[in-house]
Amino acid sequence: MANQPDNTHIPQQPVIGLSSATMNSPNTADSFSFWLTPETIVNPFDIVEAQQVGTDGPTRTFGLVTALEHTTDAPTHLSNFISNDFGSVEANPNTVRQGTTVAKVAVLSNDADVYMPVPCDLPVRFADEQGIHIALGVTEIPAKYRLPAGLIQMSNGTRAVVYLDRRYVLGPEGAHVSISGISGLATKTSYAMFL
Repeated sequence: MANQPDNTHIPQQPVIGLSSATMNSPNTADSFSFWLTPETIVNPFDIVEAQQVGTDGPTRTFGLVTALEHTTDAPTHLSNFISNDFGSVEANPNTVRQGTTVAKVAVLSNDADVYMPVPCDLPVRFADEQGIHIALGVTEIPAKYRLPAGLIQMSNGTRAVVYLDRRYVLGPEGAHVSISGISGLATKTSYAMFL
């Protein structure tokens, strides 16, 4: 039996775009895309939530932004070059290109264990602190076992403390933490000392 969504939590974040699926780029159970509203700034590694279908009303699918692409109606870069008077950087283009930025998102979780592809044209928002915790599985860790492990700060200013389950760090379940990163910068060592 699937978990029931937390319908008492109403998203407070504004809509930043709508989910989008095309013939060549369909949404899947593992990933979805959405186009951004103009002037919206999203960065890779931001956590977003998309409205999703559910048996007892809408649910929320959470995901991590993995890529951002700006596409236009220009068939090639050469078209853009020609539209600017054959490469004049001072010229106004003969054809104003229509374009949008599309974010690609890796699905992390759903608040009701619904792992269907996100349908097209549903609202997408930045996750709030509670949403980040749901996305990362923090809500599944009993409060007495939560070990603060860092801080997530997203491009819209939302912050959330990230927790590890201390039973897997110090106790009978695993007793280790895997830390990866670039060699030679001492960031992994510093983080291990922080823990």
